[in-house]
Amino acid sequence: MNKTAFDELDEQLKQLAKSAQQHPPLTQGRQLALRKLLNGILQSGRLCRPQRGQFSGVYEDIYDEARQELLLYICQNIDKYDPERGSVMAWANVLLERRFFKEAIPKILGSPSIQKMTLADLDNFAVPELPPVLNEILTEYIESDPDNLFQKEHIENHPEANFRAIAKRRILENSWKQISAEFGIKIPTISSFYYRCLNKFSANLKEYYLNNIT
Repeated sequence: MNKTAFDELDEQLKQLAKSAQQHPPLTQGRQLALRKLLNGILQSGRLCRPQRGQFSGVYEDIYDEARQELLLYICQNIDKYDPERGSVMAWANVLLERRFFKEAIPKILGSPSIQKMTLADLDNFAVPELPPVLNEILTEYIESDPDNLFQKEHIENHPEANFRAIAKRRILENSWKQISAEFGIKIPTISSFYYRCLNKFSANLKEYYLNNIT
């Protein structure tokens, strides 16, 4: 890709990011702009590959985990992107290299993670502080699944790989590598399904949380 093509892509991605910022959270306009933005980032071939040559045998698993977390972060925090400070790709690569790749290493290599499901997982649901009872409330709702919504939503031809089952494993801090191996489904497929479900059920999760917080 020559310099002109680089510049054109950077401008396209910048306009998509600005378009997403101009639409309120959870609106169709924002979701459409974000979908185009993420596709552009992935298809650009310009996402960096931190620490290439290390972690033989598990590098791709670490990278897949980091990339999925990066994409989720961009969806939830697009308003933090400042077009005056640099390109979308520069922003994404800094996040990937300095944060998400490093965070993915212990997840894949087996070190326990201190991260659990947070309000950040519920698309654009922001509050000043994270209540300590959040995990308990959401775990209870997902496990009980009173309307059978979460269990009915599953990956095509894999009813066992439903949102309820996958979400429970993420709450228990299972890595994408572990979940992928358990269900026999590739990481990009299963993680993308999970994030789509979070977006689809965000209103249900928020409503249950707000109705049950004490």
